[in-house]
Amino acid sequence: MIAKYLLGIALCICSLTYGNKPSKQWITWSALPATCWEDAFVTGNGQQGTMVWGSTQKERITCVHEELFIRGWNKHLPTVAQTAALLPKIRQLIRDGRNNEADSLITSEAERQLQKMGATQRWPLIPHPAFDLCIKYLDNSQVLSHSYRRQLNMESGEVTIVNNGRKEEIFSDRIHNVNVIHLKADKKEKLQIRLNLEETPGRKGIHFEHNLDSTFQTINFSTQQGWMTCHADYRYDYGGYDGIAKVTHQGGNMTSNGHELYITNADEVLILIRIVPRDGKLIPSNISAIQKELLGLPTNYQQLLQPHKEVHGEMFRRMQLDLGQADGWENTPIEQMLFDIHQKGITPLFMEQIHAMGRYLLISSCGKYPPPLQGIWGGGWKPAWIGGFVWDSNINLAISAAAMSNLPECAESYCKYVEHLLPGWHLNATNYLGCRGFLVAHYNDPTNGYLTHFGQSFPWMCWAGGAGGNIRPFYEYAMLMGDDIMLKKRVLPLYREMANFYEDFLVMEKDSLYHILPSISPENAAYGTNTWLSRDATMDVAIARDVFGILLELGKKFNLPEKDLKEWKHYLTHLPAYRINEDGALAEWIDPSYLDVYNHRHLSHLYPVFPGSQIRKDKGEPQLRDAAKKALDKRFEFDTSSAHGLIHVALQAARLGDLNKIKTNLDRFSRRHYVYNSLVTSHDPEHQVYNLDAVLSLPRLFMEMLVYTEPGKIELLPAWPKEYADGKVNGIRLYGGHILNMKWEKGQLTEAGIQAGKNEFLNIVYQGKTKKIYLKEKEVYHIKF
Repeated sequence: MIAKYLLGIALCICSLTYGNKPSKQWITWSALPATCWEDAFVTGNGQQGTMVWGSTQKERITCVHEELFIRGWNKHLPTVAQTAALLPKIRQLIRDGRNNEADSLITSEAERQLQKMGATQRWPLIPHPAFDLCIKYLDNSQVLSHSYRRQLNMESGEVTIVNNGRKEEIFSDRIHNVNVIHLKADKKEKLQIRLNLEETPGRKGIHFEHNLDSTFQTINFSTQQGWMTCHADYRYDYGGYDGIAKVTHQGGNMTSNGHELYITNADEVLILIRIVPRDGKLIPSNISAIQKELLGLPTNYQQLLQPHKEVHGEMFRRMQLDLGQADGWENTPIEQMLFDIHQKGITPLFMEQIHAMGRYLLISSCGKYPPPLQGIWGGGWKPAWIGGFVWDSNINLAISAAAMSNLPECAESYCKYVEHLLPGWHLNATNYLGCRGFLVAHYNDPTNGYLTHFGQSFPWMCWAGGAGGNIRPFYEYAMLMGDDIMLKKRVLPLYREMANFYEDFLVMEKDSLYHILPSISPENAAYGTNTWLSRDATMDVAIARDVFGILLELGKKFNLPEKDLKEWKHYLTHLPAYRINEDGALAEWIDPSYLDVYNHRHLSHLYPVFPGSQIRKDKGEPQLRDAAKKALDKRFEFDTSSAHGLIHVALQAARLGDLNKIKTNLDRFSRRHYVYNSLVTSHDPEHQVYNLDAVLSLPRLFMEMLVYTEPGKIELLPAWPKEYADGKVNGIRLYGGHILNMKWEKGQLTEAGIQAGKNEFLNIVYQGKTKKIYLKEKEVYHIKF
């Protein structure tokens, strides 16, 4: 009986909150220095941050800012080619099976126009570090000691390094927008140090069409008593940046010599660093104004830390996964933890740490922009794939945990960024395809959104589904916050514009169905072809279904005119049906002339499973559910080397109830050396290519294993293997704005509490049984089993 399984729902005055007190549980540590920047613990306040690495005698603190980019041309140029007039011919060529000719026609014409405009490169920009703060210890007593320890406190955002009693403390202040570095002598020895700012090494040669040797018109470093500065002007783009370091000390003396500061016999040194981008070639240096602001800041480290710690810590504690590993955090260095997973596979300690790290990195790297491939960090000048903002899965995965893990600030970072890009996306749609609405640029300059990245075989201007897929996080964010105002004022208008796009772009053919022509399935080409250009890619059709389905949902919710609802339903019901191929798998292209290629890291055609929600283990037509499982089987058998590809498979497996794939891919991920000693992930095995996609999306995977949520329904423990650790979780956001806290043992739910975000009925599913309850806003419901 359901009554026996779910004993009842009782109001209680206290919610189930766990982990709200400061704890050593959230401090990861190492007994060894970070000898390369990839192993550096990172700090960040969303805008700027640091990477702390080097030897015990010479520390390098690489300073970064989210708005520093090498560009090939002035970012203010409206560089969008006009190819809409070619669209009828492109369509006919594709109908005739001459896809390569269609590809060449549109990409060569767009290339010709952009070259004429001065947009000479197809890889638009490269993020880069600002500079390094170098700290040289001049005494010989500070060799690596048995007491050496470097640590990252995720709850406060502090990196601390202790050696022989000497201490370094670093954080990126959210209140005053500075990087703070505090050096403190031990009881026996005074500080004898040399400080200087210098360019981060490695800016040399050609990288993705950019000549790094000619990045700057000028870059100058200077030093005067108590100050170090950097002033940089870009060569090809208007603007540059200033970096200012204010240095104060307690005890001892300070002298300047050339570009260096020497501090001798000091008890403490405090360094405040602010990086300020300049947009405009004629804008003068901001150094004097910034110096004046820095002079007004506290000179006491704790006075700076405490207000930052309160803000950062409150965000970090809102949602936590606790698998009972507090002792492991305190007693296990990061190298030992990673050795253990390489040998044994995933462990509870690693799950707890990597989940916390994913949220820490999200908090620390969401500012004006959401995280690109490397977040705001990077200690080199040649990031893979230009370290860019990539819209066909990477940004979606990177921000997938934001709203669900109770970080609306991070979700806002994404949404405001997209809203900022909309004028550029409008121009893309108008110029490239002759349509209203939006067309996403696969890689774009974050200041404008113009589509300039494409080439022969990858004509991104033909990716119709990009915009619809990348506004879905708006819908999910509003639903998880229970924010009907956002749904009506921000989400609904975006989806209306997407309906306009489809009204202009869809092509009705003789079968009386609307087809997507041209189309792309990122980043895959059908068997026997050498271009991504196609028709009716399953992802594109799935996104169109998603758009019209959400419009109908919102239309009913907000009592929109019947005429609009009828029109949206017409389009929804006249899109092509998904195809099941000869292997019984959901096909990647609906047109049977396009043959599936399974050995690929992208899972575009499984969009209806995740991030969409059209197909699930208990949702959608049975034959489509089976076909989706078969398609996932094929990708799983391929066993991608891409870390984010492994996590993506596991996310879709959680929706389809396939625990074996989750366990296997987490085991693959754990054993292949994807995780640096910084707890940041690489894209490929054996620490190849610094990349945050995996670490940022793992928290979403763990949450999907613990709870599935959709409008009016949740399922508890849908995909948590019983052999995985017992634990508790607090602060997961559910659709409707509700908050879930939960405990489990041996895979069985023992306790759950829901704090209601609004008045509504909610179906709670657990182990195949359902209980419907009515929630009242702000009240807390304690569910016992």
